[in-house]
Amino acid sequence: MLPSKKLLSLPIISLKEGQKIGYVKNIIINPKTIAVAALVVDPKRFFMEQRIIPYNRVVNIGENAITVGTESQVEKAANLPDIMHLLKEKTAVIGMKVITANGKSLGIVDEFYINQEDGSIEFIDISGGKIEGLFHGKARLKAEEIITLGSEVMVVSEDSEDKLENCIKGINDNIKSFIRLASNKIMDQGEKINNSRKNKNKKVFSEQKTDEYLQESSLTDTINLDQEDNREKADAQQENKPEETKNEPA
Repeated sequence: MLPSKKLLSLPIISLKEGQKIGYVKNIIINPKTIAVAALVVDPKRFFMEQRIIPYNRVVNIGENAITVGTESQVEKAANLPDIMHLLKEKTAVIGMKVITANGKSLGIVDEFYINQEDGSIEFIDISGGKIEGLFHGKARLKAEEIITLGSEVMVVSEDSEDKLENCIKGINDNIKSFIRLASNKIMDQGEKINNSRKNKNKKVFSEQKTDEYLQESSLTDTINLDQEDNREKADAQQENKPEETKNEPA
């Protein structure tokens, strides 16, 4: 299962020629099959005519590139009348309003997920509307609930709202993983801050002890010097004191 936004800007490589044909510029959706019909190629050189790759000609979609058999499998839109018709319909899934068959607005499509094997849409992410209050931002719905994929509105089954609530608990692993990752980062950051504070406190305590030691040493040295000075003065006075002569009466 691949998010549609992941496809955009991926390079397209021909296996036979071993060269880059261009990049994915857009995704063409078939509203009847609710699947990807083709990929629009953004040419690697300016002034080249825009070309199309029917999805059934895609060999593989990898993490960093899309592969096709040969460059000749990429054609001009004019040579593919069915694809040309879909291009004119301009079915843009992202940003489309989602409404239930009984007239309840659920929000707008924020993202859709593609089965890489056949190009079928498997899930849609919905944001805004009731989703903001119920799920604090985003919720997911299985594509099998889609009844109609129009040019402006996506109509889903009447009980989609209930299925949306049930579905979100089981498949919202991306959000859970993000929360876990964020939580781990916060804990790591907190631990670093605590360690930094402990080291800082140790440093301050060590400096305080050093200052106290220096002050005590200085005071002791001063006292010793004063005592030594007093002894020297006393010795000097003793040496300079005249000898007293005792006069006895005759």
